[in-house]
Amino acid sequence: MPNMPDRRKLYEFVIDEIAERIIAGNYAPGQTLPNEDTLCRQFQVSRGVLREATKVLINKGLICSRPKIGTQVRDPRDWNLFDEDVLIWKLKATDRHGFLHRITEVRRIIETEALALAAVRASAPEIDHMRSLFQTLEATLADEKAYRYADYLQADMQFHTAILDASHNDLLAQIGRTMRQAVITGRQVDTQDIAILRDSMPLHLAMVDAVAKRDESMARRAAQAMFAQVMRHLPGGLNSDQGHVA
Repeated sequence: MPNMPDRRKLYEFVIDEIAERIIAGNYAPGQTLPNEDTLCRQFQVSRGVLREATKVLINKGLICSRPKIGTQVRDPRDWNLFDEDVLIWKLKATDRHGFLHRITEVRRIIETEALALAAVRASAPEIDHMRSLFQTLEATLADEKAYRYADYLQADMQFHTAILDASHNDLLAQIGRTMRQAVITGRQVDTQDIAILRDSMPLHLAMVDAVAKRDESMARRAAQAMFAQVMRHLPGGLNSDQGHVA
């Protein structure tokens, strides 16, 4: 085990290890985890650290404690998949490409409606902010020699977050934000082709223009066009050699 003297880091390490084993199927649904003494020896931690980690995993829906039985793995249908940590564990422990496809399907549903709502509800400063973020996004691709995918990804996340905020629906925005770190993690498998990213710029601009024109139908079409391109270029998809775009 890595040298981690800090109690907080030990507790996070144990959470990650147990969660990833559960999600990878090393501990099957309904299976009782090894007892405290066994797990403490495996992870070289105290009972206090293990119990803290167990509480977190119970709250995230991965395990439950049953009197006289022990700690059992819950059915995957009970896992809190809209918890940021659970999403990241799923990406790490399962078929990353397949799970990234499913995340993108959810994003398409959420962001299409968020953009349509933004077309009705966004304030003038919010529209100006979206246009400014688009310009920043475009600038990250202007110079091929200076291009860094990390800069593009950060600007792109800010752009899509602005869309969620402009919907003025806190539930939609919260779901989108919860998925944000998982999306960032998943997109580390992108091929990061600058040509593909540049091709997506008119689609991003169409989204801003639809909001500026207060056109819900145009907004939905723009979002659907964006995510159609995303799905075409997802790793593991039909054009998996070309990367991810949005």
